[in-house]
Amino acid sequence: MAYVLNCFQSQTLFHKALKEAFEVVCNKDAAGCTSAELFASYCDSILRKGESKKFSDEAIEENLDKVVKLLTYVSDKDLFIEFHRKKLGRRLLFDKSGNDEQERSLLSKLKQNFGGQFTSKMEGMLNDICVAKDNQTKYDKYISTNPELHPSVDLSVQVLTTGYWPTYKSSDINLPSEMVKCVEVFKEFYQSITKHRKINWIFSLGSCNILGKFDAKLIELILTTYQGALLLLFNEAEKLSFSEIATQLNLSEDDTARVLHSLSCGKYKILNKEPCSRTISPNDIFKFNRKFTDKMRRIKV
Repeated sequence: MAYVLNCFQSQTLFHKALKEAFEVVCNKDAAGCTSAELFASYCDSILRKGESKKFSDEAIEENLDKVVKLLTYVSDKDLFIEFHRKKLGRRLLFDKSGNDEQERSLLSKLKQNFGGQFTSKMEGMLNDICVAKDNQTKYDKYISTNPELHPSVDLSVQVLTTGYWPTYKSSDINLPSEMVKCVEVFKEFYQSITKHRKINWIFSLGSCNILGKFDAKLIELILTTYQGALLLLFNEAEKLSFSEIATQLNLSEDDTARVLHSLSCGKYKILNKEPCSRTISPNDIFKFNRKFTDKMRRIKV
């Protein structure tokens, strides 16, 4: 730009040449990824909790400005929006977003440059998270004023508007009774504040904290909802086969294998399996590993 302005007296011909050249460069794939995907990943890396601390607020703003400037040369802006929306969804749902203000700042820059239809869904996502926090406060109050309803398990729920968010995989997993009570109580609460909305539960994105009573000590396990539901089956049974677990949870074989692998073949072997191997097969038998221990009192599996 400095060359165009100074050496070529800001001639329109050179402005045009620069614009066309940048369009060629910005629409090339790099390392098998489109520019749209790379820009979305870059935004994700600087807006993420932890990562964002490496930059000052001014540096983040400056970098976001640069991304938006370069996006003007990208022909498939819709693709960037799709990638960005998915990454934004994960940041918001798993509390990985560094700063709400910076998220909104990027959206306002995109809106300013490319129009409101580009950002309306993502603005809706940010608003949903704010509303979810208010709902959580109301739910906690509802439970404290109706102690007979208390499900004996602390629960937090994020209610999202279907149209704004990316679609997430869901399955009708058979939840343990402790979790079923939570779901019922929340449904009752939600119907008391809104009459015309139907709730679909996406348990595949949930997480739970469960206490593991091992021989050596109690360890708090931070798990996905699927992992938690599976481990709680071992409160009722000494050993379970792969097919028994899949049937009791009402999970597909692929999902069951994935969850069992994380609990018996990963870093933390909460379950022992027979035969002992690194892969899961439909003939395997699983047992709760009472001998498991770790130096930490709280681990994320």
